[in-house]
Amino acid sequence: MSGARAQAFAELKAKIAVLEAGGRGRASGLSLGDPRLDACFPGEAGLPLGQWHEIGAEGMEVETAAAPAAFAALLAAPLAVRGEAVWILRRDDLYAPGLVGLGFPAERLIQVCVRDEAEALAAAEDALAAAGVSAVFAEVEAVDLTAGRRLQLACEKRGATGFILRRRPYGGLGVKAATGSAAATRWRIAPAASDP
Repeated sequence: MSGARAQAFAELKAKIAVLEAGGRGRASGLSLGDPRLDACFPGEAGLPLGQWHEIGAEGMEVETAAAPAAFAALLAAPLAVRGEAVWILRRDDLYAPGLVGLGFPAERLIQVCVRDEAEALAAAEDALAAAGVSAVFAEVEAVDLTAGRRLQLACEKRGATGFILRRRPYGGLGVKAATGSAAATRWRIAPAASDP
């Protein structure tokens, strides 16, 4: 590729990035510690900050959410050092000493227990838009496109990052899964066999 053509291509990529960000410029990212992983994200900057991410699993994890919660806590530990972390749950079973074992600063943790899905999403939206909050975790079963857009607007207000943990804390049959998502990333966590 010629020098002029490469320059034009780079300028076009920059314009597209501004359009994708709604004119807000490029959001910062959180390195995952491996350049190969960071390269999978826009701008090769790591996990996009100031947006929300959906984390889920299968089987019993849909009810317990232990693996997704641990994964989210590991991702967000560097963010919790910058500000308060709000964890919104419908079942009061979060084990803060376990988070400390993962390197998460529990002294920055604010736990909020809510009654239902709608209350969890409303609390998450409020927390994301609050000053001094760097990360918000919300345990919900599904996020439709309208709720997802509201979460994204709340993230953009102050730059907080959201983590939606797909969880059905009392088991039973779930609601119909959302057909689309406004999440910046969607993660499916599954166990893997350890080395012998």
